[in-house]
Amino acid sequence: MRRGHRRTGIVVLLLALVAALFAAEASGPTALAAPAHQRLIPSAVPGRTPNLLDGRTLAIAEVGSRVFVGGTFTLAQNPDTSAQLSTPYLLAYDRGTGVVDQAFAPALDGSVTAIVATPDGSALYVAGTFKLAGTTKVRNLIKISTSTGALVPGFKNPSPNGSVLDLALVGSRLLVAGTFTTVATLPRAGLASLDATTGDVDEYLKVAVDTNHNWPSGTAKAPVGVGKLAASPDGTRLVAIGNFKHADGLDRDQVVMIRLGADSAVVDPDWKTLRYTPACSKNSFDSYVRDVDFSPDGSYFVVASSGAGYNGTLCDSAARFDVATTGQDVQPTWQAATGQDSLLSVSIADNVVYVGGHQKWMNAIQSGADEQAGQVPRPGLAALDPQNGMPLSWNPGRHPRGIGAEELLATDSGVYVGSDTEYIGNGEYRRARLAFFPVEGGSAPVTQADPVLPRSLYRLSGTTVTTRQFAGSSITAPTTVTTTGGANWNNVRGAFMIGSKLVYGSTDSKLHYRTFDGAAFGPDTVIDPYNDPYWSSVTTSGGTQTYRGRVPTLYGQLSNVTGMAYADGRIYYTRSLQGKVFWRWFSPQSLIVGAAEFTVPSSNFPLLQDVRNLVYADGQLWAGMSTNQLWRLPVTDGVAGGAWTRVSGSGIDTSPVWSSGTMFLGPLANQQPTAAFTSSCAGQACAFDGRGSVDADGTVTSWAWTFGDGGTATGPQPSHVYAAPGSYDVTLTVTDENGGTGTTTQPVVIQGGTSQVGYRDSTGKATNATSIVSPIPATTQPGDGLVAVVSAATTVVPAAPAGWVQVGSPVATDAMTTVVWQRVAAADDAGRNVTVSFGATAVKATLSVLAYSGTDPGGPVAAVAGSAETTATTSHHSPLVTTPGNWVVTVWADRSSATTTFAEPAGSTVRQRLIGVGGAHADQLVADTGGPVAAGQYGDQVATADAAAKGTSVTIALH
Repeated sequence: MRRGHRRTGIVVLLLALVAALFAAEASGPTALAAPAHQRLIPSAVPGRTPNLLDGRTLAIAEVGSRVFVGGTFTLAQNPDTSAQLSTPYLLAYDRGTGVVDQAFAPALDGSVTAIVATPDGSALYVAGTFKLAGTTKVRNLIKISTSTGALVPGFKNPSPNGSVLDLALVGSRLLVAGTFTTVATLPRAGLASLDATTGDVDEYLKVAVDTNHNWPSGTAKAPVGVGKLAASPDGTRLVAIGNFKHADGLDRDQVVMIRLGADSAVVDPDWKTLRYTPACSKNSFDSYVRDVDFSPDGSYFVVASSGAGYNGTLCDSAARFDVATTGQDVQPTWQAATGQDSLLSVSIADNVVYVGGHQKWMNAIQSGADEQAGQVPRPGLAALDPQNGMPLSWNPGRHPRGIGAEELLATDSGVYVGSDTEYIGNGEYRRARLAFFPVEGGSAPVTQADPVLPRSLYRLSGTTVTTRQFAGSSITAPTTVTTTGGANWNNVRGAFMIGSKLVYGSTDSKLHYRTFDGAAFGPDTVIDPYNDPYWSSVTTSGGTQTYRGRVPTLYGQLSNVTGMAYADGRIYYTRSLQGKVFWRWFSPQSLIVGAAEFTVPSSNFPLLQDVRNLVYADGQLWAGMSTNQLWRLPVTDGVAGGAWTRVSGSGIDTSPVWSSGTMFLGPLANQQPTAAFTSSCAGQACAFDGRGSVDADGTVTSWAWTFGDGGTATGPQPSHVYAAPGSYDVTLTVTDENGGTGTTTQPVVIQGGTSQVGYRDSTGKATNATSIVSPIPATTQPGDGLVAVVSAATTVVPAAPAGWVQVGSPVATDAMTTVVWQRVAAADDAGRNVTVSFGATAVKATLSVLAYSGTDPGGPVAAVAGSAETTATTSHHSPLVTTPGNWVVTVWADRSSATTTFAEPAGSTVRQRLIGVGGAHADQLVADTGGPVAAGQYGDQVATADAAAKGTSVTIALH
């Protein structure tokens, strides 16, 4: 059982790696691995997606390179086009191009609320409020083909008597949530489980929910049931949220944890939270929990909520619950509040918790307020630090915000956003109701392990910087450090390192940072993520309020801060005349300080009124006093693990060590990343995986590949198709966030096949006429395999020449069509003309005729694949075809007034190069492999023209 976001279910990866790479081929699509293993925080610039012209997006699933989108919409547009496409409630599109797949046509008559892919990616479970799929009567839950959208035979429609709102696939069972009370006429109140193959209702999940959350108060009365599901990646737990007060008779207000056993599912008796028992705006909202998702490692889940802001509640916030924390009053690890606007969706990746809604702010603590200390603008979208819920710097925004972003899906490739609005940014990018933010082009997350001793301890005093080696029980004599770019440090109030940045408070009531490598300081930068220059002048609504945030109250306290240190997602600090340690959440990535102030329990100590320096190392806070004493306190996750202890030792009591200046533990030298990869080949097609590359002190941010045949790629999991058998040295170079690199090289061997096929000859012609004629090669022998390919500037598919048979489907783009025919040569075929007629109107066209010996007597073509380009390009990629292990022919064509050359890819043998003349002429390049290739996938060969144009490509496997 694999994990997926709520509406996409649990996508199981039981597939061969290479098969997954070529999911769109005739062999059928394959489901991707569990989503959300992202190495970077995605780009804030959205990729290409279709525009949805009405309704709302409520469900998204990614299967290979295809994306399935469901909701209440009925019309769509391909990117950069004006034509309206009928796409009622569910569509599929290509992630790379954003183009809608019009062959996928499930023809539903009602909205879609959930989509789950089968383990092999061949089918989808689709839920919602529909009654027809085409002309077939169904009710709210179906299983359809990912290729066509047709109903899958053998899956019974279970006919729930209410809406189905969410699905999760766990092993061989489909878990179903909604507002129904019966499924297949069997009593099932809000939850049910089905056999994923047959659709039969089973006895596994019979947990029944009941009673409106608001009962007996409040006027809002929505249907009782379960709205969203999240299953843990290991398949042992299910979190269900919705409008209910009880689950199987136990008090479980709006949220229930269910144990998924081998034979039955039961309410977890050891997990219960009371945090969702309060009513929030009870006359407007019945239930206010809106979404839930599990982390990729299964250690925690996050619930997103609406409900209007009420102090002391979890309304209008996201809250993290750690699975290891149990009890009858479980508290969240953190709460990320908006102040007063709804969060409607959540999806979790390795390094980030994405939330969406119609919120204006994050990092708020005072409910019902729009101008409160610490809030940062995050219009409709936010990325939160999983450790503490602090906003990360990713801030693409959605303005106007509308109802909100009701669907989020994080996958390896990026994050998808479904909404009811037209734009990303302040009207900057039109991505109507659907946006995708790719990981490629994103930024590295910032993580920092807690420091360990011994370590260099720096001291800032005036314009002088000194350093000592501090081991905890001893400290060396100071040495003066010659630095550049420094300043007068007398106004500093506490300092600590975050990666390469020295963060420090100042008497100007601001936090600052400078880069520091142990010798050179970078320029001073004021830390003000609360004033995002893109959003601060944008008006939030019809009034005059803008998205300008507010600095946290810590800034006003800085002149009285006596020491600061960073550890485990927190700033620890002491204040003048205060005998205790305070802390706030802190993001090392965005440098945002938490709005709420906390106190380390049991940290009270009268001497803390005299703190002059504070550092954190070895799991302890070390407090240097103005009296020159050093004390330490074990602290983990904001909690003291013991009492203050006086520290003495060699050099520690020497005056003055601790009583003046500002101290911080220095930076560590960047460790170079280590490159590592695996490869798997099927035929000429190889899949590479560089995710095993590691960086001990940071993050691998980029992968650069050379494949040994002139080919290159980037990204952690590229694919490459070799043009010919041989041994190739593949090199991977990885780079970390500090520019460090690591390289490794491994050989990849492509085994060739044996074949009786041989090349005879070919002919070709380019013309502008009502027909095109080219002879069968004169050297042709009886029984040879003949292949003819025409590329013509017409949308009408020309008839086959006499005696020839079409193979594959015609490939058309922008008023150009390419067709492939075959035949077996007869005794008198050598030199005979092949004539392709176009009718009464002259057509610009090219025609190639090829002859091969030793081919199958039933016909030379084993398989053919075609592709058409929707945008002009000079690089034309051939499609993938499955070859039995023999010769492969590739034909590229374009229609252009400017093309004068067409260059073949390395390793291929050109058989025809035809360049037309005049305006919008047709061009054709024909090449083959010059011998047999290994059985399996072949294609993705790139021919290059000297002018950009739309083109077609066909890959023809011989046998």
